[in-house]
Amino acid sequence: MTTMNVNIPAYASAFGLEGPAPRLAEWLARAIIELQSIGLESIGNWLRMPAPAVPEAAAQLLRLAEAYDATQPSYAADLRAAALMSQRD
Repeated sequence: MTTMNVNIPAYASAFGLEGPAPRLAEWLARAIIELQSIGLESIGNWLRMPAPAVPEAAAQLLRLAEAYDATQPSYAADLRAAALMSQRD
């Protein structure tokens, strides 16, 4: 096993004695609190695309299975199984 020493200079004048981590953590916490106050769920719903209907999703899976059948038959079988399971529910 090889030991390596890494010298990381302390930038006390730029970041204070603690370094940049506490400031970054504080900024992330404030950003998360702000997102929660405006409704994180509504932003998530706005960013998400609507899920395809079950028959359309099954057809997409079967098309993908056809595309992967020659190169990855096991993955294609998994896609076909997922399509069949989605049609059953």
